[in-house]
Amino acid sequence: MCKGDSVIQRTEEFVQGYMSKYDCSHDWHHVQRVVRQALALAKAETINRPIDVLVVHLAALLHDVDDAKYVQEDGERFYCKGFLTSIGVDESRAALVCRIIDSVSFRKELLAIEQDRAGTSSAEERQWRNNCAELACVQDADRLDAIGAFGVLRCAAFSGARNRTLHAPKDWVCSEITYEEYSSRSNGISGSAVAHFHEKLLKLAGMMKTEQGRKEAQRRDTFMRLFLHQIDEEFAFGDMAASTKCKEIVEENIGKV
Repeated sequence: MCKGDSVIQRTEEFVQGYMSKYDCSHDWHHVQRVVRQALALAKAETINRPIDVLVVHLAALLHDVDDAKYVQEDGERFYCKGFLTSIGVDESRAALVCRIIDSVSFRKELLAIEQDRAGTSSAEERQWRNNCAELACVQDADRLDAIGAFGVLRCAAFSGARNRTLHAPKDWVCSEITYEEYSSRSNGISGSAVAHFHEKLLKLAGMMKTEQGRKEAQRRDTFMRLFLHQIDEEFAFGDMAASTKCKEIVEENIGKV
């Protein structure tokens, strides 16, 4: 077994145990899907630019360890660089993996966008975010698992774990949500599962950074929008005018999936 294989195996063992305390929206199976997708994106991206596949693999494995939505519940903190160097990863690679997992989330990108607009982010930070191929692969892979069929399942699962309602038509939906608003929603029990589609999930296809990721995201986004039309159609049952309009939208888009 080469050193890289040993590092991956030890990281997998750690992450599998760590993720066992999370609900099924962010479990070991989610991590495995993200790893598989990140490596596929990396393979496709190497045609255009060099990529450190070990960094992609490690960052995909560790991307949800110490997730802000869960850490505040148990008070634990994970020292990423210390873990990686302890299992034999060199310091520069370890630092890059840690930077990626600290930047991969939608929440952190909202903050980065706001800092860019306010002029408080550094040129180096902006350049790194826009050009780091390893970040792009892991971020796109994580976002692909947040949309489409698995995205629908995971949104419902997370809402159930937080005892959030599935659909509240009069619920406030912030389609242009800020970092502070999103953080508050993520950490609390306000909002609904359907509202989350509008606050985050429907935005992700337009935020992808790899060519293959963009293509796959469009397909999954189409499915997700059809699902939301189906929600509207079912909710409109009994109101014939609303129900007929929803049915027309579904039939018009069904061939696009």
